[in-house]
Amino acid sequence: MNRRTVRNGLLGLALSIGGMGVGYISGIGHAAPARNNTPLVTLAAQKIGVRQCLPAVTSIAQRGLLGATMQDIVLNWDHQAPDAGPFFSMTGMGAAVQRATLSITAVPVAGGSCAVLVERVSSGADNCSIVATRDLPPMPGGKLIDGITVYQNPKQPEETYTLVQNPGSCIVIRRQVVFKWSAGQ
Repeated sequence: MNRRTVRNGLLGLALSIGGMGVGYISGIGHAAPARNNTPLVTLAAQKIGVRQCLPAVTSIAQRGLLGATMQDIVLNWDHQAPDAGPFFSMTGMGAAVQRATLSITAVPVAGGSCAVLVERVSSGADNCSIVATRDLPPMPGGKLIDGITVYQNPKQPEETYTLVQNPGSCIVIRRQVVFKWSAGQ
């Protein structure tokens, strides 16, 4: 196991799995967004050499972390080709007593764009039927199994909301997939 330090308060730990270099990086403690409200995931992606998908990661993180007063990150990437390989991140975020996660997967594709998968997971004390009525505009939905319903946004077919009913809480998973992300999305 190699250890290396990434400056500006981020700690990197390189792992070797099956000969492919992948990485792990985590912020130290629960930090607020860094300089000029730049998300930690953006700063970390810059440090490891992500360039092609950096605009996508930054734009998504800025929107997805809006209102967060604390955040911390875990990343994985190919150390052999940080700008040509997949980039995976999980940001834990919070504001007051609420907690959520934002997962961003960005993969460079030909022509300078990126394939991106984003998932934001949160939960609340309300029943999922109340959450669907209150928070989701009218969307078609279908049951996966009892207690799990997936809704698809008819205006953006690549966007789904999955509501998972558990005793005393509803887990909300918002998922978006874009195969050719471009600036402005």
